[in-house]
Amino acid sequence: MKKRLITGILYIGVIVGFFFLRNIHPWFFGILVYAFSLIGTYEMVHAFSYRKVKEDGTEEPPAFEMALSQKIAVFAFAALFTPVYYLVEWLAGEGVGYRGMLILAFVFALALLCLLVFDHKRCSLQGAGGAMLCAFYPTVLLATMLLANDLAAGTLALLIIFVISPVADTFAFVVGSIFKGKKLCPNISPNKTVSGAVGGIVFGTGASVLLYWLYTLCSDYVYTGLGSGYAWAPWVIFAAIGLIASVMTEFGDLAESIIKRKVGVKDMGKLLPGHGGILDRIDGTLFASTFVYIVFEIFVLL
Repeated sequence: MKKRLITGILYIGVIVGFFFLRNIHPWFFGILVYAFSLIGTYEMVHAFSYRKVKEDGTEEPPAFEMALSQKIAVFAFAALFTPVYYLVEWLAGEGVGYRGMLILAFVFALALLCLLVFDHKRCSLQGAGGAMLCAFYPTVLLATMLLANDLAAGTLALLIIFVISPVADTFAFVVGSIFKGKKLCPNISPNKTVSGAVGGIVFGTGASVLLYWLYTLCSDYVYTGLGSGYAWAPWVIFAAIGLIASVMTEFGDLAESIIKRKVGVKDMGKLLPGHGGILDRIDGTLFASTFVYIVFEIFVLL
């Protein structure tokens, strides 16, 4: 517990530090996302290479065993994804960096198909599927943080992302530990309870509304989104954002749990003592980030 607490404090410190750095230049936040992408990709590829040991002592081959060429393609994609975004932003102007990410994604997909031809003796369809998943999760999902960072209300969007997920996750654990009760998904994550899920959603929703209120007090932000002509509209919108982001956080945690069960690992890594790997820490955040960015883009920033 002590290790987990210390690691959690250090992790929060790093996040807060990069929030201050992005005030100097938004690209500084990209360094944090880039680190998440590289480390998370390594954890995914390493997990997908894990060989289960049978009762007779022999090793079982990975379900999605990737050839070396496929692993290189995945790491190249992760290494280029964030830099390409900022390169296009610099060359073509702000707001068009996503084009570089789209082009790179298309090239990566074609590369995986080409490897099935050029390296057909070692590359399998299962490996290609594993490589695609390792590229999408976490690198492509992390792109929503880069895009949210460049929104007109980027600070508020990022605060929602990095506050709601930990709040929902923490109170799901606290409430579940106190009230216990029926298991949420016993075959996927046996420690999660329905009471914990409800507690996480309730506190996550409340945190979103509180965060919106505090942000309007500390800045000149004025809500211009859906229903802006009504005084109650932003409160309803941010309550809905908090509610669904909390649900997405818990679903993201379950999604990673099933991935770990499928590949046979307990944790995705060992970088964060008491927590596991980077992906064990940001699994729910990735899902919440995707939802928050989409909602801000379509409904909040009209």
